[in-house]
Amino acid sequence: MNNYYYFIPLINLGPPIGYKIIQEIPLLGISKIISSDNAKFEIIRRIITENKLILEKKEKLEYLKNKWLNTEPAFFSWENNKFNNRYSFIETQINMLEGEGLTTSSVPSFYVNYVNNNKKNFLSCSYEKYGNPRVIMQRKEFDMWIDGYPAININKKSNTTYSLYIINPYNSIFAANLEISDFSIKKNVKVNPRSVKEINFFDLIKKDKWTGQFYLYGKRRGILFLMCHDFVNKNNITTLEHSDPFRAELTYKPTAQHIRNELHKRLKEKFL
Repeated sequence: MNNYYYFIPLINLGPPIGYKIIQEIPLLGISKIISSDNAKFEIIRRIITENKLILEKKEKLEYLKNKWLNTEPAFFSWENNKFNNRYSFIETQINMLEGEGLTTSSVPSFYVNYVNNNKKNFLSCSYEKYGNPRVIMQRKEFDMWIDGYPAININKKSNTTYSLYIINPYNSIFAANLEISDFSIKKNVKVNPRSVKEINFFDLIKKDKWTGQFYLYGKRRGILFLMCHDFVNKNNITTLEHSDPFRAELTYKPTAQHIRNELHKRLKEKFL
């Protein structure tokens, strides 16, 4: 069994102006994958915008005799009251300082919350900064990374549109092609190192009503979030959603595997 002494860093989109992000690390889930009764962790959270570190917070988290001694470092919140026209991203790194290791390098799944006293609250999942199995398969099969979203919905009459947020958490320029086949749109997109780029789909298609999909692809991976918001005031937000990978795994079962699965199913029905 492999033991790991770190979790793959997590990436979240920073909150829009006037919103607060609330993140609570899933301690119960983490306790189930610690290989020993005792452990010590360091949690490092960084907020970055336009390649500038605007906040860094380091805290220690201790686990002794199968119990967490301090739970406060699992909780983090930050309110955006400053960066009106610039988006940030939050990188969360968790390293094991003491202990026998972890059975996996992935943090158990959890959501972060975005809250505003006067507007709709919403939640979002986190992206791993690297190590995504589907990205690895894409690179192996197609020699490229491909992500998209199946249901962009623009309706000016209903005051609804979508914006794409591309996070580049890496130290080199991100370059990719954005494609919308309905309108034969193919746009080159670049994002500076450790920065976020915003693209409003209405500005691309210039249609008052449309439902469709897009793909973004290139040699290197970006991290994508889709925000559904008001047509005029983009800070009136309905949802924040993740993109979907173009899947490289097999979508069929080999004949021998299908026969074996059917045999197991019938044996279970007969004897269980």
